[in-house]
Amino acid sequence: MELEELFRSKLESAELIPGGSVRGNLMSKLGRKEFLRFNPARANIYYVGGIIAAGLAAGLLLTTRPSPESMKQNVPPSDKIILADSTSNKAATINAVTENISAKSSASDKVAVPEKNNRQSKRETTANIVSVQSVPDHHTTSLKDDFLLKNRQIREQLTATDLNGFTLQKKISSSFEASAVTGCMPMKVKFTNLSAAFDSSYWTFGDGGYSALTNPEWIFDMQGEYKVVLTVFRKDGSQSTTSQVITVFPKPVARFEINPDNPIIPDDEVHFMNYSMDAIRCRWEFGDGKESETWEPVYKYAHFDNFNLRLIVWSEHGCADSLAVLNAFAGSGSYIKFPNAFIPNPDGPAGGFYSSKSDEAAQVFHPVTSGVSDYQLRIFTKTGMLIFESNDINVGWDGYNKGQLCESGVYVWKVRGTYKNGEQFVKMGDLTLLRK
Repeated sequence: MELEELFRSKLESAELIPGGSVRGNLMSKLGRKEFLRFNPARANIYYVGGIIAAGLAAGLLLTTRPSPESMKQNVPPSDKIILADSTSNKAATINAVTENISAKSSASDKVAVPEKNNRQSKRETTANIVSVQSVPDHHTTSLKDDFLLKNRQIREQLTATDLNGFTLQKKISSSFEASAVTGCMPMKVKFTNLSAAFDSSYWTFGDGGYSALTNPEWIFDMQGEYKVVLTVFRKDGSQSTTSQVITVFPKPVARFEINPDNPIIPDDEVHFMNYSMDAIRCRWEFGDGKESETWEPVYKYAHFDNFNLRLIVWSEHGCADSLAVLNAFAGSGSYIKFPNAFIPNPDGPAGGFYSSKSDEAAQVFHPVTSGVSDYQLRIFTKTGMLIFESNDINVGWDGYNKGQLCESGVYVWKVRGTYKNGEQFVKMGDLTLLRK
């Protein structure tokens, strides 16, 4: 140990200077390690690889570029443009190379490129595919403008087309179609959304209503003009708006009256009074198969029946309304009505004949009638025993049975018969006999 300490102390201050060959070998090894390591501040193998890959891709594009001769052979006569040569005054035919662009690639054409340069390479490839080939310098300015125009048209036509992983999206636009733009209230309209390249839509209908459906339906229940607005949106924030006016016309109102109120059919003529509003023409349906377009017709029925009347009216815009009356002539001016009580004359039976004087004292039970031709009246006790019968409309019940005044109380009457118009009737009710 003492010997080692002795040599260490002697050599601590000694300086060893290596030869030139040793230093060169050491720096060479360090340089190779740095070259193989990725360092953004120094040249390295990754930068060299990227440059080589870019050069190979550029060479590939140049080799696949069509030659002027092949361009001339592939262009139909309608696509050729004749230009005057400024040097030789000869016509030069060039191909408008702006159609049928396709991206063809195979396994042998692929070039290994570092992952970080993949996206930029794809964008450059896509741009090269979409863009038309460069116009030679000796062509005129008008030809360059034509190439730019066709290039823009191709870009607009290439929608939703995947090119090397990139999607070209069509410009958002809004439009719609309405099932009807004019009509009568209430007006139901179906809207069809014809917009392009949108993600969501929003409708306003001009009457305070709105919808977020793609193809909504809406009912306009009031007259007027309504501005329907459609706005479509895309997730990237872009939007487009379009509108259309819907016109809704008012409906007329059908109204009428019959004169007289209760005509006797078939004896009376019936006058139809038309009180319709906002109508310019009409049609009457009389219920017996006959019709009339006279505004206020006068009609006479051939016989009595349960006729259903109907009036239809139209406005100047073709809007319609109708009014129907079912069994319009149920009464037909003929009726039979009975009181519900009477007070017999205590002085003896009167034979059932009545007059205005007897009616003032309500001494005879009889009906009030109009248009009755046949008649049969029967009076029963509450137990069902028949105590009076009359077939004469002018003879009623005086409250007596077999010469004896009946007891006070409730009795039952039943009548059947026929009106003059041929309508038959059967009725029944209660009456109260009151004794003085």
